[in-house]
Amino acid sequence: MSSISKLAIRGIRSFSPFDEEKIEFFRPLTMILGQNGAGKTTIIESLRTMTSGSLPPHTTGGKSFIHDPRISNVPETKASIKLKFSTVKGKPVFALRSF
Repeated sequence: MSSISKLAIRGIRSFSPFDEEKIEFFRPLTMILGQNGAGKTTIIESLRTMTSGSLPPHTTGGKSFIHDPRISNVPETKASIKLKFSTVKGKPVFALRSF
């Protein structure tokens, strides 16, 4: 069975465009807990974007999925999602999506 081991998010919704946040997944289960607005849904939507290639619904072509640059007083946000997973045969694979 393939498995996800790490996810790194930068500049997506409430995640900082300056620092990369890394989430490590454990077997057999990883629980995602946090207060409202902490980024739980963003983690799930980032996983969905990386595995399916589609942006979350109702994000207006990704505009509301990427961190708003006006909040950081910068002209644009350089966002990225990185995913490390293992194939069925245990081979490590890295995937990167930049926005």
